[in-house]
Amino acid sequence: MSDVTKVEIFDERRCLLGEGPISYGDKNSSISWVDILNKRVYSRTIDTGITEELQTEDQVSFVIPRTDGGLILGTTHGPISIGPDLTIPILRHEGPNAMRFNDAKVSPDGDLWFGTMSYEELPEVAGLYCLRSNDLSISKKLSQVSISNGTVWSSDKSTMYYIDSPTRSIWLFNYDGENISHKRLGIRFPDEFGFPDGMTIDAEGGLWVAFWMGSAVRRFDPANDFSLTATVVTPAKRTTSCVFGGENLDQLIITSSHSDDPQEPHEAGMTFICKPGFIGLPTERFKVVTYN
Repeated sequence: MSDVTKVEIFDERRCLLGEGPISYGDKNSSISWVDILNKRVYSRTIDTGITEELQTEDQVSFVIPRTDGGLILGTTHGPISIGPDLTIPILRHEGPNAMRFNDAKVSPDGDLWFGTMSYEELPEVAGLYCLRSNDLSISKKLSQVSISNGTVWSSDKSTMYYIDSPTRSIWLFNYDGENISHKRLGIRFPDEFGFPDGMTIDAEGGLWVAFWMGSAVRRFDPANDFSLTATVVTPAKRTTSCVFGGENLDQLIITSSHSDDPQEPHEAGMTFICKPGFIGLPTERFKVVTYN
């Protein structure tokens, strides 16, 4: 049985490709997300409604909070730091295909995991990378990825859940704090759900998956054979990602995309909010290590 929740509009600014919401700051009430193709980082505070906007020179695929109060942005040329000084090595795309960075998350150990995809959405030419917090080294963790998306870790830190969108699946890996191994299928979604995109996890271990071309975020329970336990319906066909925020982490903020399709409702591309009846987890922050 899946309980159905409807959303309200959280932010009316329409994103051509809204993605990667995070919650941070006082009471986890500061929410930021990116509009990849319009080269913008948007922010809004849940409690006050105060909004901010950062225009970037390059396309920006993710925004990640840091433990020192700064941010990491995923630009066309790789991760860059905003705020207190932090030098991140340049990561150049491999191979002949035009590529960009995509979804990113911080592991329970404070490392940044981020993926890539080709602009032409070519199959199996992209990868998944890790920026280590202890030495700022970057290594490739997966190859032959098509569109790298949602990544989260189990509460016991033993399992990483991962989405490569065209497979319409969640994949499981063993996680040892640094590397992943033993890839296996968790669940393959029916075609009518759309394509799984961004993902977050709640305090009970439930996986909340946004569905591109699916107008919804759905919760699946890994402890019960990935049973569908909740559905959040959005007015945006291209629903892209989600995060829990607010003082009690009981509000789900959902990003979306629009394509100037006249058949889409005006709300497509806006950012939404709801209370789905579950408590989430705070956004993991990239661990900035200070050397004396």
